[in-house]
Amino acid sequence: MGIRSHAFGRVTLTDEDAAKFENQVRYGRPKAAAIESVKRGIKLSDQFQKAGNKVVITVHATVKAKGRRTA
Repeated sequence: MGIRSHAFGRVTLTDEDAAKFENQVRYGRPKAAAIESVKRGIKLSDQFQKAGNKVVITVHATVKAKGRRTA
């Protein structure tokens, strides 16, 4: 039972962990955030294929919390 990592990036799930993973893949339902991430990824992939070699990613500024000092 457990997870085994190998030097060249291979990961092996054993016993109970493998059964849990298989059930999650087979019967699990994705969260809304995961679905939205896939949609954004598909959109970026399409943009990349059309533009040839660039993707534009916009990062939104975070809102400063009240009462906190920033350096």
